[in-house]
Amino acid sequence: MRRLTTIILIATVFATGCASGGHSSQNNAADGNTLSNGNTLTYDTTVQGKKYSVVAQPLDTTDGYSYTISVNGRKFIHQTIIPVVEGFHHFATAEDALNTGKVVVFKMMNTSDLPALTTQDLIMLGILTQDGNIKDKK
Repeated sequence: MRRLTTIILIATVFATGCASGGHSSQNNAADGNTLSNGNTLTYDTTVQGKKYSVVAQPLDTTDGYSYTISVNGRKFIHQTIIPVVEGFHHFATAEDALNTGKVVVFKMMNTSDLPALTTQDLIMLGILTQDGNIKDKK
């Protein structure tokens, strides 16, 4: 059952707009759309009166990317490293950071607990290989 939930979760993330599906250069994202502004990607959605925003952007000090999740305009999570993975590894692409943030938002909308990613989530997103290693995207 948990694996089915994970698969549905990942399918939902991609169905609501992967970063590779084309971008608009507008400043305001319509509900559930992904927009690009240079190296920064954003995703906004509103569910039951709460506005969730994910912003993926380059890190200042490395070649990696981070994501920030805001709820109703207040910063809730700022993730600069890939969660679940031992050590300090940054997201290789803005798309990886954004899609990971979308999964976290989905989990936030469906639980009263703090969201937690799993290794399986990152494998399904293509960030990790089946054996749990970080995929080389260079």
